Amino acid sequence: MNSPYRYWEEAFARNIGFLTLAEQERLHRAAVALPGLGGVGGAHLVTLARTGIGRFHLADFDRFEAANVNRQHGARVSTFGRPKLDVMRQELLAINPYAQVRSFPEGVNPENIDAFLEDVDVLVDSIDFFSLELRRLLFRRAREKGIPAITAGPIGFGTALLYFAPDRGMTFDEYFDLHDGMSMEAMLIAFFVGLAPRAAQKSYTLPGSISMSDRRGPSLAAGCQMCAAAAAAEVLRILLQKPGLRPAPDYCQYDPFARKFYQGRLRFGNRGPLQRLKRRLIQAKIGGSADYLREPRPLAPPAHSPLCREISAETRDYLLQAALRAPSGDNCQPWRFAARGNTIRLLLDPAADTSFFNVAQSASWISCGAAAENLVLAAGRCGLAARVDMSTAARAGLDIALAPTAAAEDPLQRFVWERHTNRTRYDGRPLAPGTREQIEAAAARHGARLLLLTDKPQIRAAARLVSTADLIRSSHRELHEHLMRMIRFTSQEALAKRDGFPLKNLEAGPAGEWLLRHTRPWPVMAVLNHLGLGKMISKISYQGMCSASAIGLLKISGCAPSDLIQGGRALERVWLTAASLGVDFQPMTAITLFRQRWLLEGKQAFSPAHRRLLQALWPAYERLFQVEDDRESHVMLFRIGHGRPVACRTLRKPLTDFITSDASLASPLPAASPDAPHAAPLIRIAS
Repeated sequence: MNSPYRYWEEAFARNIGFLTLAEQERLHRAAVALPGLGGVGGAHLVTLARTGIGRFHLADFDRFEAANVNRQHGARVSTFGRPKLDVMRQELLAINPYAQVRSFPEGVNPENIDAFLEDVDVLVDSIDFFSLELRRLLFRRAREKGIPAITAGPIGFGTALLYFAPDRGMTFDEYFDLHDGMSMEAMLIAFFVGLAPRAAQKSYTLPGSISMSDRRGPSLAAGCQMCAAAAAAEVLRILLQKPGLRPAPDYCQYDPFARKFYQGRLRFGNRGPLQRLKRRLIQAKIGGSADYLREPRPLAPPAHSPLCREISAETRDYLLQAALRAPSGDNCQPWRFAARGNTIRLLLDPAADTSFFNVAQSASWISCGAAAENLVLAAGRCGLAARVDMSTAARAGLDIALAPTAAAEDPLQRFVWERHTNRTRYDGRPLAPGTREQIEAAAARHGARLLLLTDKPQIRAAARLVSTADLIRSSHRELHEHLMRMIRFTSQEALAKRDGFPLKNLEAGPAGEWLLRHTRPWPVMAVLNHLGLGKMISKISYQGMCSASAIGLLKISGCAPSDLIQGGRALERVWLTAASLGVDFQPMTAITLFRQRWLLEGKQAFSPAHRRLLQALWPAYERLFQVEDDRESHVMLFRIGHGRPVACRTLRKPLTDFITSDASLASPLPAASPDAPHAAPLIRIAS
């Protein structure tokens, strides 16, 4: 078709009926400015182009990459590395070859902003959420030029829509209460709170996923599409002078996932008392002083080249960072590392955990096994394999030798960085079909056996045993004082020490946190135990166990360090598999570690009162968990199920704190030959 009118008549025929022919013609002549072509900008462009808008001013200086795929219209493998402006201009002309485009490949800046807004009918905000100074400049200049402006922000699955008229209502800065001199973090929080006053997305937004200080937040394609639909409707309302325009301080929000729609008016914008309160709360929640703590996931280095005889320092550090993400007793992190060439030695640090629970360093050996499993999994991401030899007894630690491989990485590697403890109350719903089988198979990978209890009577029986063990724990002075030493009562203390438990991680709630703060001295705890506090703690433990979908006990034959290491590797696979299936996990280790001390040191290791409780507990424990041999190690008792997102996670010390020298470390192993790329995994236990 060589006539734009003939093309438009056919291409946009299905618009007629909701629009008149004259209105469609008006859209062909209209000009819309889009100052970004990413998540919302690309969706805006395509939606407006298919609606029939005929002229566009497009600006973007960025290029497409893999991180854009989840939400950006133009992001696909074939466009990686290409300028977004070029790709989206091509998309536009593929939809409407007669569209007129004015391009700004350098983006919008103070020097070209007037040219960008010249002869524009509507400005549709499409720049990155965190580019607030540019956004303020655009809205201010648009109002000066008499140009209507829209901002439609993707909030979760939904959108928030605001319209700023050039001749009435509040200005952008007035509505959001922004002014020069504010910190960028304060301005971003004000923008966030004003954009979505009713926070429909709150019910499903994960804690810690938004950070104003780090300029990080999630975004979904569904939200971007909702933005495009809402903005397109508002653009047509403006261009066609339809009724219903409600400039700021009116707002509109819709979230299809939450199934909520809000429309209202913030009479004073963000200056209203409720909005001010929200801003202060958000500042405490997601600002720089937030209590939510989480380790950033390190970037994986490029895959190791088979032509290189030694792994790079970057690769080595990545592997060690993965090892550090393993669980350990009270997050004491009982590891040290030495490296030379292609060999990494993982050493147990006996001074890291001297608690009553860690009898004969049993818990620490299990943690070393979990750390080794993480390292082996991370090696696959780097194009490396580890060969495993468990034939010698572990005394000094593990030697992990690495060689190139062409084998695909284990999918569990991705969850090394996501695995965490969830101490919230679970909802009790059954495990999804196939979940049990996958978790049991993960345990068998390293020769362990998993006993999984899913019947409610069995879960209640296990809950009674665990609650008794927790009664002992709360009335044991050494354990109480050790726990209090490992709780980090402020975010500042947690960030400084980077071990133990941040207070929020314990999920105790405001009352529980108050109690923990005031029972730090043992004399106070002892008095409250006499008044029944221990029984209350035991009851809470019982209720938490009963809320689980299943109770698991992981066993392994033997109790030598090498057995415990294998048990730790199996434990980590079980935990990572649960994480990959969306199942929450909490260790309940008191009873298994009491059993280990009872077997190794006898009943005299406990006070007479605790001895009597345990003596009565063991027969029921052995029946329920099918104990057949006292020589088997019970690696961990745990509960799994579905809880709410955790309020906080634990931290790890810097990698440099764990690096040590070891003169006995073996020479570097030779790299695998190119004709034998599929090396089997090697962890050699050091003698």
